[in-house]
Amino acid sequence: MAEEEIVDLAEFIEKLSLEFDEMCSARHAMGAEKYGPGKFLMVDTIEEALQEVADLANYARYSYIRLRLLQESIRLHIEQTPDVPGVQGFVSVREVFEG
Repeated sequence: MAEEEIVDLAEFIEKLSLEFDEMCSARHAMGAEKYGPGKFLMVDTIEEALQEVADLANYARYSYIRLRLLQESIRLHIEQTPDVPGVQGFVSVREVFEG
């Protein structure tokens, strides 16, 4: 998708939504192949979901840390390069799609 030119924000969001659907479908098929198509009927899916929520919370923490590191890196870069355009070095989504 990175190679495609982004023309319209709504169209781009729809493409991302379809990408998500495709990923879910592929992971469902992979799980069915690996564990059997009805395996989810024989496991405690609530317990599995609880474990996944804990994993997701950890991923959120890791992503937060990585985003803060990125933010700090950008801040340091801006301090060293005062002519960088955009508010604090960021370009708004509107700027990306409008020109």
